[in-house]
Amino acid sequence: MRLRNLSIPLALAATLALTLGGCSSSPKAASNAKPAAVAKTSGVFCLVEKKKFEDMRAAALSKAMEAALAKPENNKTVKPENISVEKTSQISGQLKKKKCNNVLSLEPGFAPEMLRIAKSNADIDFAIMGALGQAKSLPNATGIDFDLRQPAFLAGYAAAGVTKSGQVAAVSDLPREDTDKNPGSALGKDPVSAWASAFRLGVEYYNQFKGSGIKFSYWEQSTGGPLRVKSAELHQQLLKLADEKVDVIFVVANPEETGAVAELAAKDAAAVWTGQDLAASAPDLKANVLTSAVIDASGCAKQLLQQLKTGSISGIDYRGTLKNSGVKLAGWGDYAPRFSDSLTAELAGIRSQIDSGKIDITKLETHRG
Repeated sequence: MRLRNLSIPLALAATLALTLGGCSSSPKAASNAKPAAVAKTSGVFCLVEKKKFEDMRAAALSKAMEAALAKPENNKTVKPENISVEKTSQISGQLKKKKCNNVLSLEPGFAPEMLRIAKSNADIDFAIMGALGQAKSLPNATGIDFDLRQPAFLAGYAAAGVTKSGQVAAVSDLPREDTDKNPGSALGKDPVSAWASAFRLGVEYYNQFKGSGIKFSYWEQSTGGPLRVKSAELHQQLLKLADEKVDVIFVVANPEETGAVAELAAKDAAAVWTGQDLAASAPDLKANVLTSAVIDASGCAKQLLQQLKTGSISGIDYRGTLKNSGVKLAGWGDYAPRFSDSLTAELAGIRSQIDSGKIDITKLETHRG
């Protein structure tokens, strides 16, 4: 599988700058701009989450909002209420019970139902994770998402550059989403498959640029996604891949399953974790981690609270990118010695082209042969 008409300028800075901080927002296109809202008091701010959530985007934004709300300048002006439900059918009643004025929905899987609720409750303003690009017709709703495809693409290129066996793979213990229930998703497909596909694209991009033949193993062609396993089987599956000489593995897993990467280093393999900087959060596992594709929701949380202070949480879509630092690629940790100056420069150049839009991962998908 090859990519057509792709190039990478080589006049690149030698220093790799892959980590920044915060997440900025960008206004929706002028043609879809919502009418200016009349200023009003923010009232009760409700955070809707799923009990025992597994989605890393929900976990990241929940943690960032908790930290932001704890600051004195916010806890004196914002009245937060937590709503934790198992089923979407429970949400509407809870919003009325809590007398919510502004609602932040953290669970991406709730997006279709939250959009329906927003349509029926024009007096409440909504910010909805997973609804990026889907709330254009609703003046009281906005979408949020974090484009982990960008750091995943960089990680794929890096993995191809440092693999010793010439084999890499992607594995997930998260179920495939039913995209028929969420048409128009900004990612265009199941998010896990989108992130893993971007990692694979990075490997293919390296092969095209270098004329090499790094192999991507165990891709599920029928579903267009990574190898799927149950959470209880994830650890053993990773070790099995390492035994088969797959030495870099992109892992999309439940945030609580970090221990699954243990023992990979003993088999000369490493994981690329997704969602958080695993080497930093779990130092005992750092030898097993090449790098992590990270969500940094702190800037988004800050801007949501700034909006609340003006009265409404709706009106602007949030898309976390490398450029605005809503997502980033962590450092190389114990694997830094494997990165040559030329590979580091290539990665810096690719990062720059992603920031400028010269490399568009959505368009690269269409160039697959």
